[in-house]
Amino acid sequence: MKGFAGKAIQVDLAQGKVDFLELEDQLFRSFIGGAGLAAKLFSDRVGPQVEPLDPENPLIVMNGPLTGTGFPGSGRFSVAARSPLTDLWGEGNCGGAFGPALKLSGYDGIIITGKADNPVFLLIDGEKVEIRDATELWGMDTYQAHQWWEDNLKEEGRIVRSLKIGPAGENLVAFANMVNEMGSVIGRCGLGAVMGSKNLKGIVVRGGGKIGYADPEAAGALRKEVAEKLKKSLLAQTLHELGTNGALDTGMLSGDVPVKNWAVGEWMDALETLNSFYYNDNILVDTAGCYACTVRCKRVVRVSEGPYALEEGPGPEYETVCMMGTNLMNPSLEAVAKANELCNRLGMDTIAMGSVIALLMEAQEKGIISQEEIGLDFSWGNMETALQAIEITAYKKDFGERMAQGSLRLAKSLGHPELAVHVRGLDFPAHDPRGYHGYGLGYAMGTRGACHLNSVNLLVEGGMASWPEIGLKGPYTGMTSKGKAELTWKALAVGQIFNSLCMCEFIGAFLPLTDQVEMLKVTTGMDWTLEELMDCGWRIWYLKRKLLNAWGSGRNHDVLPPRALTPTEEGANAGSVPDMELMLSEIYQLAQLDEEGRPREEALKKYGLA
Repeated sequence: MKGFAGKAIQVDLAQGKVDFLELEDQLFRSFIGGAGLAAKLFSDRVGPQVEPLDPENPLIVMNGPLTGTGFPGSGRFSVAARSPLTDLWGEGNCGGAFGPALKLSGYDGIIITGKADNPVFLLIDGEKVEIRDATELWGMDTYQAHQWWEDNLKEEGRIVRSLKIGPAGENLVAFANMVNEMGSVIGRCGLGAVMGSKNLKGIVVRGGGKIGYADPEAAGALRKEVAEKLKKSLLAQTLHELGTNGALDTGMLSGDVPVKNWAVGEWMDALETLNSFYYNDNILVDTAGCYACTVRCKRVVRVSEGPYALEEGPGPEYETVCMMGTNLMNPSLEAVAKANELCNRLGMDTIAMGSVIALLMEAQEKGIISQEEIGLDFSWGNMETALQAIEITAYKKDFGERMAQGSLRLAKSLGHPELAVHVRGLDFPAHDPRGYHGYGLGYAMGTRGACHLNSVNLLVEGGMASWPEIGLKGPYTGMTSKGKAELTWKALAVGQIFNSLCMCEFIGAFLPLTDQVEMLKVTTGMDWTLEELMDCGWRIWYLKRKLLNAWGSGRNHDVLPPRALTPTEEGANAGSVPDMELMLSEIYQLAQLDEEGRPREEALKKYGLA
């Protein structure tokens, strides 16, 4: 096995049947792996009529060619399906150890269709793949299920790695997530609900094989070289010391942080208790890392006492600190940590959940809905209510049934769709396009909605990465729309590459793209070039764009919500809004899209998609 195993597991839960799919080399040369290959396999199997919770909506888990190789940042994998939250293309990318365990078992991925009659889980142990009863696990939170597998499967052999849902996924919450071990998540697009709709509690993998390399000596030398570059990288060191929340301080000063449901430009008081130094001094107990990662940016936290006490476990990342902190006008980091733990246990995306809570806080403040109608007091910063809201949403109890639809559907049901801050139904991540205009174009042209990982605008425009080898060399001015179309067109391709290689974008930000090419070459033995890899990125983007078009999404959805086009009165981005008409007209020319946002025939022919 050299990078690619060449095999995927096919599971039909309705028939209780397991078989295997051989994957040809040309699939990898054209779609790389990960989310790119998942999109190809999806589009080959079903038409646009398949519904998100239909048993025949394939849930596809897919590794990249570098997953499990031992290169720093290579511990990731992708999951894809039609999204219950957006009704469009849905994908997620995750770190941890599950993806490498699957690769080391001899598989590039898993394709799951059908619905089991009763709750089940999938056990993968090398060539042995079994569908087992999960009745006892149904209703457990993700941490409890993880512990159950550790306790009950240890006598059968090696340690297991698990990917599973909590009660939110079982109850088909539109933004339910999947949890890998106890802290890494496939967070966005509601793919946990797809798993729940199949009566599948989780997938458990033992791993245990070995990855081969086409050129073992060169691979070893390249690993050392990459590790040395990371040691010397100031950004990598900062990420280790401060975690992703290190972006909060600079983000607040540059107009990048959401405040009060994106209505306010800054909230400096929050920096006193939500910043990374307070984090390190008050709740941090250790750091952790994904498989083969030397940076170790993950946080391990504990809150010893008070209303938000929690045992040692995974801590909140930057996105959660913003969406459960600044965007709710909540200054308590301890409360954020508690909300993070509750969402992890119940299995829900913290970005989507925080967006729903912020929306209701604004709706109550404006008199659109009352405390009596909801049954809870959604005053700004009321974290007692926020924690209750998380609980009732996961179980669809009382008003939680409406919250479980997601922010856009909830806002529409209140008669105020403008309160939802989204693109294509996917809530904004915690990065403001009024401070960095290219982010807005990246959100509008992303293949799953508002996403900071589907393109690399955040890395390049935000000053974390520079790739002169493809013409992306900063510094860039955030609050201007000029030149952002060309940047974004290339950033979209690189985003598809990372999500298909299943390479951590943070690690990728610290390295030239030519290093990714060399990793591929020494691992697979295929003579990749950077030009070929960029073509793969655009091919994958076009394929996903065709899926969006098939579901009725094109120019009509290439827009930002009203809130993102309303200037704030304070903070670094005061008075600034992206010029979407300019940027869209330019990127439509670069991408060869027609007036409806569909790829023109010549573009599709170039990438073999006509």
